[in-house]
Amino acid sequence: MNTKLSKLSFTIGISAAMIAGASVASPTIVSFNDATATSTSGSFVADNVIDKNKNTHWEADARGATWIAKFSSCQRVDDLVLNWYGTNKYTYSVQLSKDNGATWTTVVSNTSGKGNKDAQNVTDQAANAIKIVGDSDSRLRIDELKVNSLGSTNGCTSSGTSNSSDDESSDTSNPSNDQVLDGNAQYPADVLDLSKWKITLPISLNSPPNSNKATEIKQPQLKTYSNSEYFRLNAAKNGVLLKAIAGGARTSKNTAYARSELREMQGDGTESAAWSCTNTDHAMYLEQTLLHTTRNKPEATIGQIHDSKNDLVMVKYFGPSFANGSTDIGKLEARFNNDDVTKLLDSTYKIGDPMTIDIAVTSGGNVTVNYKNLRSGVTSSTGRVKMTGIIGSCYFKAGMYIQACSKTDIYGKTNTVCANKNLSANKYETDPYAYAELEVRKITLR
Repeated sequence: MNTKLSKLSFTIGISAAMIAGASVASPTIVSFNDATATSTSGSFVADNVIDKNKNTHWEADARGATWIAKFSSCQRVDDLVLNWYGTNKYTYSVQLSKDNGATWTTVVSNTSGKGNKDAQNVTDQAANAIKIVGDSDSRLRIDELKVNSLGSTNGCTSSGTSNSSDDESSDTSNPSNDQVLDGNAQYPADVLDLSKWKITLPISLNSPPNSNKATEIKQPQLKTYSNSEYFRLNAAKNGVLLKAIAGGARTSKNTAYARSELREMQGDGTESAAWSCTNTDHAMYLEQTLLHTTRNKPEATIGQIHDSKNDLVMVKYFGPSFANGSTDIGKLEARFNNDDVTKLLDSTYKIGDPMTIDIAVTSGGNVTVNYKNLRSGVTSSTGRVKMTGIIGSCYFKAGMYIQACSKTDIYGKTNTVCANKNLSANKYETDPYAYAELEVRKITLR
């Protein structure tokens, strides 16, 4: 193998023996649904592993990174061969999952690589996902991974919402996810792991209602909480709908916009998360779909890193002029340091397109946003951007933070901050119930 930075291609050879005595089929290539990584160097994103392009590859930006890929079907994994970039020797583990990443079994444990190529035997077992984990001293760069299978099998399940945990046997989804498969989930926390989150809603449950006192729901109440309008299960009961309105209750008198948004917590879910913005590694992975926007000002924030004062990272949607709010084609951007830096993620995002977003912070305050449109196949990475002007500690936010407002809210009160924005008349929403909605199917912190 030459030492040029070539594509990290990922193939699986299948020799299918249907039953004892059956003829052996010729090896075939198994396709993948998606790939993710906890760390990425520049444009060398995780999906480069499976894009069948020899001129691209995945490369970790930090030591101890994890790379995960999901199979398109359940396979009887037999052995694997790792082709590393160059002669570098890595210490790594390999894990397999038969429930799409809800739990993992280590099949190769803390092995010191030989450089160039490592062949590993694996006991015949069912799997529909694979994970490569570098140790704390290894920054992975892989040229090719070949996994051999003895054929397809029905020994897997589709349970689980996490695809990024590094534990051998971990489940970052809510234990009641089994209900989702049966269509019996009752609450958002039956689908998403909300143990480290609180939700802010665009309504006030005060009596009388307070336009500047949006309702917050924390643990343990959040375990069994839903709101039929703003925070509820989708029809398939495999995702959560978060809806915000232009004239909704706000979090304070200093903001114009309402939200149906999750805020990262810690401990038992009652204490606000507050981690170092510069000295620790943190990441958030989302799988979600923007379903609807307001029409006059079709803008929405759908993922954030915030400190005590600043919008350090925002993933934002911007729709076209004369939007209809439901079938528009707009753009997605990652914005950094209070809009000082802008990186385009998708120039032709169509409302209704499922997407994955991975926001990863590494030591030094560097952050990378990786994006994939699961319909169009568009992928992008911002590369490392340094967070600046940090005040206090950091935390993640996810969900719908609408970027449109009406001068009069649903309680008949004037939204002064909105009115003082001095937008052109056609940029204000005239209906306080004009809404934007997001469907979230996976959310993982690591």
